[in-house]
Amino acid sequence: MEPVKAFYALSTWLLRVAMLVLIYIVFFSILRSPDFHATTFWIAAGFTLFSMLLFVGGFMNKHGLTVISSLFLMVGCIYELVLRFAFNKDIFISSFFLIGAIAMFFLANGNRKK
Repeated sequence: MEPVKAFYALSTWLLRVAMLVLIYIVFFSILRSPDFHATTFWIAAGFTLFSMLLFVGGFMNKHGLTVISSLFLMVGCIYELVLRFAFNKDIFISSFFLIGAIAMFFLANGNRKK
């Protein structure tokens, strides 16, 4: 059976929206009460900013914004996975694996239109 190539564009946009939803679910409680002296707030703000930039990058013709945003998201996921897996194995480990997988997809593909 052959893949349905007509769904490629729709699936990339669904991945971008899924990234926004995942970031909202994981970091909303931290961003709701900002503590500018806490590292967790700045990490949450970075994830939020770069996921929004990943979404905005989908509207552009060039790959730059998408690739840079996904690179920062990958680095953030690696950081969070190392910290969470080493110190407190919680449920968000799976969320960061999903976020990292989506970021790696966009890091590898950019804004490619098939």
